[in-house]
Amino acid sequence: MEELKLYSLEANTSVTASQPICENYIKGATPINHTIKAGDRITFAPCGAYHIMVLVEGKVTFTTGGQDYVWNERVTFVPALDQEMTVQAETNAQLLEIRWQMLESDYALIDEYKTVFPYQMSYALSKQYRDRNKSDKTISRVMLEQRNIPRFAMGSVESYGPDFVKSHDHPMLDQFFVSFPENDMFLLIDYEPYRMMGNEICHIPLGANHGVDVTEKKHLHYMWIDFLIDDTSMTRLDTSHIATGVMRDFTDEQKGLK
Repeated sequence: MEELKLYSLEANTSVTASQPICENYIKGATPINHTIKAGDRITFAPCGAYHIMVLVEGKVTFTTGGQDYVWNERVTFVPALDQEMTVQAETNAQLLEIRWQMLESDYALIDEYKTVFPYQMSYALSKQYRDRNKSDKTISRVMLEQRNIPRFAMGSVESYGPDFVKSHDHPMLDQFFVSFPENDMFLLIDYEPYRMMGNEICHIPLGANHGVDVTEKKHLHYMWIDFLIDDTSMTRLDTSHIATGVMRDFTDEQKGLK
């Protein structure tokens, strides 16, 4: 089993910088942390890979296909594979990009999925789901559902302590965990605890038992980023991510404020 390493994501948004991180952990996938100073912009050229963007903090204007899209909240944004995109920071901003290289065999899936680009999904409006590894208290969200981009899915888990995610494995899904800035939890890898603070990323060793524990008054809030390995991957996501049909938020009591 590979050694677990937690990598810090630079959160200084007063400078414009792009930091590739966790390279070569998952073939074809490059996480890149972008910080953009207010007034600056970054341009993303077509490169045979999807630029899967998550606005973590700040206000930005995404420009692609001759249109502007202004966001001032957490959002998932993905331009078309063949379209240039610029990101203009209206305030200091932090974005996580997953650059996901396409395979020749993926183009049949792209035709099948018929995803409308740019893909935009407000974090607040992302579908909430339940699965067997999480408590009733936990709120789980799908930020980019399977069958939008080939071999890819992304979502999040949020709760307040005390709570947990039961240890489980999925050798058909390779995975990164990325913590939002407010996160403070213990990541369990083969039942060994690792403290994961805000703005950190790690590769979950493929096939490892992994779970999460959050102690009282602490905030658990992280993204899971899945890369589908084989045909059983889709079945796993279809059967484990069951839509709740409701939109929940946490009460002050659950947050430990009462």
